[in-house]
Amino acid sequence: AYGFTSIAQVTTTKVTPLEDFSASNGTIYALPKASFRIDVWVEKSEHMKGPYAIYAKKLLGLESIIDLNSKSYKIKNVEIEAEIIADTEQLYFVNLGENSEKSENIKYLQINESGLFGGVTETRQTATIKNQDILIEAIVKGNRSFRYFADANLIEKTDTIIRRVDIDTSRIEKAIIKKYSVEKDMLQRAQDAATTLMEIRKNRFELISGYQEVAYSAGTMGIMNGELKQMEDDYLALFAGKTVLTDEHYVFYYSPAADQPNIIAPVFKFSDQSGVDYLSGSGGEKISLAIKSNGLTENMVDINTNSAVNGMVYRFPETAEVWVKYGSKEFDKQLMVIPQFGKLQKIHFNQNVMELHPSTGGLKMLELRK
Repeated sequence: AYGFTSIAQVTTTKVTPLEDFSASNGTIYALPKASFRIDVWVEKSEHMKGPYAIYAKKLLGLESIIDLNSKSYKIKNVEIEAEIIADTEQLYFVNLGENSEKSENIKYLQINESGLFGGVTETRQTATIKNQDILIEAIVKGNRSFRYFADANLIEKTDTIIRRVDIDTSRIEKAIIKKYSVEKDMLQRAQDAATTLMEIRKNRFELISGYQEVAYSAGTMGIMNGELKQMEDDYLALFAGKTVLTDEHYVFYYSPAADQPNIIAPVFKFSDQSGVDYLSGSGGEKISLAIKSNGLTENMVDINTNSAVNGMVYRFPETAEVWVKYGSKEFDKQLMVIPQFGKLQKIHFNQNVMELHPSTGGLKMLELRK
């Protein structure tokens, strides 16, 4: 949005809930402040016990297996990004005075769609703000189901029934063969899986050692070996268990107040056993956003905005180190400009041209005109 006028004497008044500027010639603008977006990537590991785990040592000689279902988490990466928004504590009404229709000295007030003031220019400029989506996603790597392939679950059982018939002093024995199917027990199914696993390993060995004496192309060889290796891993998982990995992406926001230039502010909780949780959660360790001001504006004072200010109000910004703190670990430590930690200043410009940095509210350019 833009307003334009031939500027005479300009005054700026801080906006309060009781103030009504509807009868005045001017507009309201806001100074910017930084709000921090914290992106957190967590890897979740689901450790799943295999259905034949109790036979892993007996049939395959495996010592190290997953014998208990469990989950574990670890933080893979953290990134901090400052998003510039309007500071609701720094809203101002700029009174432009009376318009002069005869004046050719037309100025444009730059105010973007978020209400942030960009300055006073001779020409109309376009300012844009990039809208960012909050994305929370989970990417699963692996299959939670165990693959049994085409193992038959029935086994044929044979019973021999002997019938004895006594005729006078003679005894005749007649054998009757009875066959029927029964379900395999777990040990029998585990034995079948172990036998198939050994066959797959034998086939892989023969394939890569050239035992079959077939001149497969390198691509064909790679595909067949990959398929056999996948089958081998799937059968082995029936005994040793498997781990399924999931990449989880979380987004948190924190906006420090003007009187918090040196803080350690908890943002969320995290534990190796339960992962990410809200601050209200019962478990986990607090993960905090740490801010340490460089003290650039310590020797400056804010101008008095309790009454009308001659000129326009801007802010001299402060810089600070910002990082995410997790115990003794530090993530994404960087130097940032944080407008709300700065000091309020004013500028008389009359017919002058001024421009502010849209991201900090600080003075970018002042062109003096007499």
